[in-house]
Amino acid sequence: MFKNMSGKQRTRQLFLLLIVITLLCYILGIFVLRLGRGYVRPTPSPTATRTATITLTPTITLTPYLTRTATITPTSTETPTNTPTATPTNTLMATSTDTPTPTLSPTPSPSIEAPTVQVPVDTSIPITEIPPTISPEVTPTTNINP
Repeated sequence: MFKNMSGKQRTRQLFLLLIVITLLCYILGIFVLRLGRGYVRPTPSPTATRTATITLTPTITLTPYLTRTATITPTSTETPTNTPTATPTNTLMATSTDTPTPTLSPTPSPSIEAPTVQVPVDTSIPITEIPPTISPEVTPTTNINP
């Protein structure tokens, strides 16, 4: 059956056959599920029914509207003119000034080292105290006044 068809036609026929077989399987599955449930008797349930009636009545509504009145209001327009005026201005001239340069002078500052005290662990070892030492430290400062 498929031997004397071209490749494109053969593929199309196979897809159509596959679709038909798939649909038959779906229908068979639904039928089997229906049989498996058995007969289901419907139970009556009360339902409330409401009916709405709409009646259309033709009416005409007249609405007053405003009318426009054309008025002419005279307006005057002034045309500004530019009048150039010369204004004298003062011009400041730059002058040179001497600026003093800062000088460095060393100033000694003392530093104090705190003595270190050791806590004795054994009382048979004699404790020696270390006296505080002061060492002068020189830091440069700037002197603005010459």
